[in-house]
Amino acid sequence: MLQVCSEQVRGAETCFLTSCDSILSPVAVSASIVFPPPGASEENGLPHTSARTQLPQSMKIMHEIMYKLEVLYVLCVLLMGRQRNQVHRMIAEFKLIPGLNNLFDKLIWRKHSASALVLHGHNQNCDCSPDITLKIQFLRLLQSFSDHHENKYLLLNNQELNELSAISLKANIPEVEAVLNTDRSLVCDGKRGLLTRLLQVMKKEPAESSFRFWQARAVESFLRGTTSYADQMFLLKRGLLEHILYCIVDSECKSRDVLQSYFDLLGELMKFNVDAFKRFNKYINTDAKFQVFLKQINSSLVDSNMLVRCVTLSLDRFENQVDMKVAEVLSECRLLAYISQVPTQMSFLFRLINIIHVQTLTQENVSCLNTSLVILMLARRKERLPLYLRLLQRMEHSKKYPGFLLNNFHNLLRFWQQHYLHKDKDSTCLENSSCISFSYWKETVSILLDPDRQSPSALVSYIEEPYMDIDRDFTEE
Repeated sequence: MLQVCSEQVRGAETCFLTSCDSILSPVAVSASIVFPPPGASEENGLPHTSARTQLPQSMKIMHEIMYKLEVLYVLCVLLMGRQRNQVHRMIAEFKLIPGLNNLFDKLIWRKHSASALVLHGHNQNCDCSPDITLKIQFLRLLQSFSDHHENKYLLLNNQELNELSAISLKANIPEVEAVLNTDRSLVCDGKRGLLTRLLQVMKKEPAESSFRFWQARAVESFLRGTTSYADQMFLLKRGLLEHILYCIVDSECKSRDVLQSYFDLLGELMKFNVDAFKRFNKYINTDAKFQVFLKQINSSLVDSNMLVRCVTLSLDRFENQVDMKVAEVLSECRLLAYISQVPTQMSFLFRLINIIHVQTLTQENVSCLNTSLVILMLARRKERLPLYLRLLQRMEHSKKYPGFLLNNFHNLLRFWQQHYLHKDKDSTCLENSSCISFSYWKETVSILLDPDRQSPSALVSYIEEPYMDIDRDFTEE
């Protein structure tokens, strides 16, 4: 039995290696169909000879690109499965990441010629184009590879890893353990690692490009998890924050998907980082720019709520630090001053609770519930939770719908208990991303759901009897 299992594992590894080889094998990507000039002679109605001889080669290229697409897709699926760590180990050992880095300009992000391969009835900028689909699948692979895994540092080269170490040393903070544990023989080679190459093409991408969303998601995945100052500074030094703000403010991006990905990335980039807030204030240096930024945030809170959460968490940490640099940022940064106002927090809190319901919760909007909880947890730390609940009650009455918001919030918190108390991975993500222990999350939810109407921190204390509607049963679907 052990021998059979061993043979199966070796067979799987052989198949995996073959797949990696198929991605990294050279393709004559510059070939394309050549049509004869107008008036060129033809015999018996057949096309010019040069077109006939090059057609099979272009078809071969199309076939190889489509095959690489399929392999990239399979790797993405494997990286999201139960054997994720084993897949990571194999990708590292077979040096797929350095291989993709070496092929980045030649294959992955090569420049299109006027006659680039396209499907019949489409153009080279269409999302159905094999070239564009290959790029998107490549970005999805980077996202899956980097997300919450220490192997993400394989996207850098040796010089860039040394830069991370130097950043930690200069800031007098411990070096990231995953950086120390990275096998230097498996990282990217050349002058730039894969992450840096991605940043370069990201900053050059046209405003209307369909790649912006996937590029931002891939870079954000590098920052996800426990916040790393060195990782943030590595990206800040390469102008990422200024690029994001340009896209949000100066180009006034209209795509909801792109805006959401940029807000999420901006939040991870700035969280707990004083230098990032200084850079933000330097770029958003006029009231006019700041108002455009706020307009983008408020236009869709579902899209921007992760940024609101990160800024709120950062403000709380900065306020508890005794440091001249932090004090300077607190006194000068428009964004921190705006978020620090109780009316601003209450406005966000009211809208975050109001735009979601148990029946309409999705992977996209459930973050609004957690952001509202962050605001209330920080209020609880300052012994201001009853104040915030009273203000929510007053806002309900001002809208002429007493009880509608707090009843909804009560149901949402019951859903939260059913979901997060039974999913260790999701609860760990909440803890790592907020730097608030999950036990404090659970305690706060329990306090809010306390059935004692005499408790000043219980939701039921602020719902008048005639408007009470919290006893309905529901199950998580």
